[in-house]
Amino acid sequence: MTMPDSWPTYATGPRDSIFAMGVVSVKFAELESILAFMFATVLGISSDAATKIASKVGTGPCLQLTRQMLANNEWSQSRKDLVEYFIDGMSICTENRNHLMHSNLAWTGGEHTILFKITKQGNTVIAVPKLGELRRIADDMNAFVLYGRQLANAINNESFEIPVFSNSPGSAFASPDKPRKPVALNFTSESQTLRKDG
Repeated sequence: MTMPDSWPTYATGPRDSIFAMGVVSVKFAELESILAFMFATVLGISSDAATKIASKVGTGPCLQLTRQMLANNEWSQSRKDLVEYFIDGMSICTENRNHLMHSNLAWTGGEHTILFKITKQGNTVIAVPKLGELRRIADDMNAFVLYGRQLANAINNESFEIPVFSNSPGSAFASPDKPRKPVALNFTSESQTLRKDG
């Protein structure tokens, strides 16, 4: 069933920005499942056990534990570097998601997305992301979903003594190229200028 174009009848914010933030939410949920897969790979436990642990402790502690266990792993430094890159990117994606999902939207009917929230210290911080910046946050999450999945598959496949951890074109689970590093969404207590997309 499709919703009529008139839905919702209440104010939400610029439609394209709201859609982009919805895509961020969907992609982050997928990225969390990839983190559980990477967590299982690094710790050498079943995906089921990793998923249960990750859901209990949350994303932040799961990232921290993955990083700690990776340091003690006997893998090659090049492999550790690839996993570390995933952890670093996932950390930025997590911060971006948390900023977006825990912000209020100040909207006066225009094209600008003005987000604000109160910090734990009681300060009000704001961000005025352009539509392209919101879309990039979702795109970065999607890139790290693909990267993390391919990397964990390559590592797991090699663990079964099938030598495919390379960039050979015929490899089913080749070592992936690193995606671009995600950009952190900037919240500040300083005044912000409303900028046009473009």
